[in-house]
Amino acid sequence: MSEQTFSPGTVISARDRLWRVDGQDGEVLTATPIDSGGDGQQRFYLPMEEEIRRGKLDWPSRETIGTPQAQDLLLRAHRLSMLHGTAPLLSLQRSRVIPKNFQLVPVVMALEMRKRVRMLIADDVGLGKTIEAGLIITELMARQLASRILVVVPASLREQWREALDYFFHLPARIISTRHRREMERELPAGVSPWEQFPVLITSIDYAKQPRVKNQILEQQWDVALFDEAHLAAKPHETGPNQSQTTERWKFAQAVVRSERIQHLLLLTATPHNGYTDAFASLLRLLDDRLVDGPSHDPTIRRDIAQRHVCQRRRQDVQEWFGVDADRNPFPDRDQDEAIIPPTSYERNAIEAVEDYGQQVLESARRGGGRARNLANWTVLHLHKRALSSPEALRQSLRNRKESLRQRLQEELGADVSVSEDEAKATVFDGDTGERLDDEEAAERTERSVFGDVAAIEKEIEVLEEAIEQADTVTPSRDNKLSKLLEVVLPQRFREEDKVIVFTRYVDTLEYLAEQIGDSNRFADTDVFTIHGSLSEGKRREVFQDFDRSDKAVLVATDAISEGINLQHAASQVVHYELPWNPNRLEQRNGRVDRFGQQKDTVYIRTLVMDETLDASIMKVLVRKATEIRKQYGFSPPYFGEDTDIMQLLTQHDIQIGPQQLTLFEAGKEEPSSNGDVPEELDDPFSTDTLDRIRGDSFYGQTHIHLPDIEERLEETKRTIGSPEQIEQFVRSGLSRFDCRIEENDDDTFRVALTAPELRTAAVDQVIERATFDPAYGLDDPDVTVLDLGHPLVRRLVEVVKQDTFREVKEHYGRTSYFVTDDAPEVTVVFHLLARYAVASGDGSPSSILEELVPVGVPVYREGALSKEQVQRLIDADPSPQTRTDEEVRGTIDDLFEVHEDIDADLREAVDERRTEIVEERQSIQEELAEEETQATAWTEGIADIAEGSYDVLAMTVYYPA
Repeated sequence: MSEQTFSPGTVISARDRLWRVDGQDGEVLTATPIDSGGDGQQRFYLPMEEEIRRGKLDWPSRETIGTPQAQDLLLRAHRLSMLHGTAPLLSLQRSRVIPKNFQLVPVVMALEMRKRVRMLIADDVGLGKTIEAGLIITELMARQLASRILVVVPASLREQWREALDYFFHLPARIISTRHRREMERELPAGVSPWEQFPVLITSIDYAKQPRVKNQILEQQWDVALFDEAHLAAKPHETGPNQSQTTERWKFAQAVVRSERIQHLLLLTATPHNGYTDAFASLLRLLDDRLVDGPSHDPTIRRDIAQRHVCQRRRQDVQEWFGVDADRNPFPDRDQDEAIIPPTSYERNAIEAVEDYGQQVLESARRGGGRARNLANWTVLHLHKRALSSPEALRQSLRNRKESLRQRLQEELGADVSVSEDEAKATVFDGDTGERLDDEEAAERTERSVFGDVAAIEKEIEVLEEAIEQADTVTPSRDNKLSKLLEVVLPQRFREEDKVIVFTRYVDTLEYLAEQIGDSNRFADTDVFTIHGSLSEGKRREVFQDFDRSDKAVLVATDAISEGINLQHAASQVVHYELPWNPNRLEQRNGRVDRFGQQKDTVYIRTLVMDETLDASIMKVLVRKATEIRKQYGFSPPYFGEDTDIMQLLTQHDIQIGPQQLTLFEAGKEEPSSNGDVPEELDDPFSTDTLDRIRGDSFYGQTHIHLPDIEERLEETKRTIGSPEQIEQFVRSGLSRFDCRIEENDDDTFRVALTAPELRTAAVDQVIERATFDPAYGLDDPDVTVLDLGHPLVRRLVEVVKQDTFREVKEHYGRTSYFVTDDAPEVTVVFHLLARYAVASGDGSPSSILEELVPVGVPVYREGALSKEQVQRLIDADPSPQTRTDEEVRGTIDDLFEVHEDIDADLREAVDERRTEIVEERQSIQEELAEEETQATAWTEGIADIAEGSYDVLAMTVYYPA
């Protein structure tokens, strides 16, 4: 058995089923069931298999005559399952994506690298990096270059990646974390590692970097390792040869790329450059050491080599790609402004009381070690931020702190609240708090950190009581920022559109705003919804759908919704209730609505800022300067990496703040951390030198790569096979086949009742109350289920209909049928051949399979074959009401095989002719690309090297003249 070899495309019989061979590596055979039983691609270890032999799909029955309706359904199912047919990019055959042409460029670049793909995809926010990476992965899988995938992301993006891989690319991925792992291990035999068992895994970088977990990951073979938000894994900036900076994330990334067990690497980030060439170069070194020369602190990027590994396009680059003749700008305009709000005397008194209290906190920590003093600094700044957010957020923080101080006095609170310096700093600067704590948990632990001895704590409580008293005086009527929101900002926004998203950093502020908006008579006709991190993923989606379907609504949300959830179809207006101190987070929020695919021509963004505060100072330095720079350079300036300190930025730009705030500002200066590192002076991210450095180091463009024919093929496929009309015809026929009901509702949607058990899955409800086949309708009404190629019901229908190929039951048999029509000049049989072609890789070895339905028309009573045009006219013909008996049809089929004794040769000739057409199409692509010296062409090597195809007869139809 181990001596057997099977070429790609060969049909084999094994385990009582028929399979299509996808590839063979020694004694390991990879194959896909051709009966579409839902099992997907599988591996066979030949020495352990009882029997594997060459197989072939039986000819359609010459005895059982089915119906034209059943045959049409069968053929539609096969066409939909091979949506992009023989497109040169094989990833298109394995996805439900019909991508924009610019999103195919990274796939072409990846194929240029042949068998070791190392890429940085650094496209701007909203251009579709997830789609681009997914296409690369599926292209590698289609070419037998990948099967095991590791996706490393921030914890907040795990669910988004799981859904995207399943929905767009039919890749069932599992999330693995401390919690998920316990569930996985219950599914597996004792001692089996989930890292080994599941082929596509998604994990957070902060879970993966843990030494024990890291070792388990590196023990496995991974074909592709993907890092999203890859800048989080970059090596920190070094100022000189004697300084060595590192992080656990960087160490993990290094270990992954150095592992001989990991072949391909994809790095994704919209912000690859933090202003320091050495940090940016560290990402390039992860791709290949040869991309960078020189020491780590003073590198030289080898642009001639590196540009082949980096796809980095700004919004303006894609606009240029679409060109002046585009129907419309693919991006909305942005109307962005700030509302600077003077505090009331009550608010000012409360802020000053918090600043006074902050001095006492610092005094309490003064005799502690460096860690205690640093934590105290972050605690004070955290309380100040809460004061600027809302009076309710401030009150809750002060009460939490008072409770913790009293617990410490009563020795009920441990000596150390479990929050690290990095977690506390991330809380203040709106950074990533990591795997262990979410934003809210890190914030609460920061404000509960207690310092000093009993006397210091007692003094602190005394000052704290005054701060609480002042905070209590700020009632909603004395809250100037709230008044501005209710009286000016929201009414203005509702004059533009009926949906507004209000972002806030804190749940306490969220609940405060939701209550105040809901109680206001101005918004009696407005629904108010809230989304925050404590809600499950399912509940967040449910609330978001409620918001989307509402006629007029405000959604108050924390950043739990800004990461990974694209809001462009639901809203075009965002209000930031307070200013994030990390402008990356601000832009991330904005990018959820201001992105490719936004339905409105303009998005409106408003930020509320308290005057005479740190927020106002930050606004002047960061946001306004950033807006100017983005207009001039096409990218945002670098902000907060591991090395950037907002306080240093304020100092560099001579921002004047009051004496109390100045003292508070001094509190934010870090002492040496627990490992002895002292923060370095940072380069000004707004300086011309920094911005020119970024522009000089970056690789914007790749607009020279064009894909002739492929772009036209995508549109043609969408129109003829994957259009909503084609899918609707298939679904209606399929539901009828299984006696399920589809009824039209009054609003042009459909009610679908699935009474057939074989169509029900865990992902499909028994009744879909409102369904549509129109994607635009689904965008406008989130309560409507869009039945497209990615929907589980459509996918299940395709599977079960294809399984009918193997069931010779007359009532639903579709492989043999007849048709009476005025358009048939003579009695003809049309065969639909399931043709398979093996395509060579660049080195000549078979690498992938193409599948296509090839129709062939054969006159029954004479030699020869019909032209393609004549066959298509028969396929498109309208039926006549006339009928024929089954016996007549059987007789006609017998006559065919008597007249055409060598029918196999005729069919083989048709398959070879189609192969020649595909070769010529691909050679045309090669020639067109070769004419332009700037074009990437290596990816096309071998695409025209197509071996003689194998085929099976899927269906035959007898056409009778009326």
